[in-house]
Amino acid sequence: MFSFITNYLEPFAFLVYFIALLIHYKDNKTIDIKLLVIYYMLLTALQLWGSLEVKLFNVTNIWMYDLAAFFTSIFLGIYFYRLFPVPTKQKTVIVLTGIYIAYVVLRELTLTSMRLFDSIGYAIISASLAIYVFMYYGQILRNVSAKNILNEFNFWLASGYLFYYVGCFFIFVSYYYFTTKYLANQSRQVIKLLTALWGVHNVLLFISALSLLIGTVWINSRKKLV
Repeated sequence: MFSFITNYLEPFAFLVYFIALLIHYKDNKTIDIKLLVIYYMLLTALQLWGSLEVKLFNVTNIWMYDLAAFFTSIFLGIYFYRLFPVPTKQKTVIVLTGIYIAYVVLRELTLTSMRLFDSIGYAIISASLAIYVFMYYGQILRNVSAKNILNEFNFWLASGYLFYYVGCFFIFVSYYYFTTKYLANQSRQVIKLLTALWGVHNVLLFISALSLLIGTVWINSRKKLV
């Protein structure tokens, strides 16, 4: 079970996200939802291949995480940009996405050591997504309506993102600390701690994906009752 959580729960969680979005897309064929469907299809394929690559060929899959991070910054940045009607919020998305891209370019130009998991980049993305979600909540509070919030797809999506990205921000910051500690003394205990930490990350991701699937099924069931 521990091996499944640390190695395969991540691609499985992205598959759950993909299934939830396909269910929602069936009755909501908008550009925004289609964008998310494509994003999670790409991440599911990337994560599955990355997991199998490590097991079958015993090679690093860091390239996959770098590409997944870039996709996350761009695709989810576009999604929230389109979700916000206020120019100031849209500019915030552009600025935060720009900060991540500038960091990636600088990292690529200055990287001289062995390529490791980019925990700093993932921390930047996590903080950015958490900010987008809080801006979305602020938007909801300023436009309160009689509509049940539980029937709103974006509410379920944002809530899952908040749970995952806030929790993962601290995981990624810790991951950077323990990675540098491992490089200093090659401790097996640190490796076990890093593996367990990534397992917690995968559990958070799965719970956020499951919450979106539950929310999507709930919304569809309510529509059938109307």
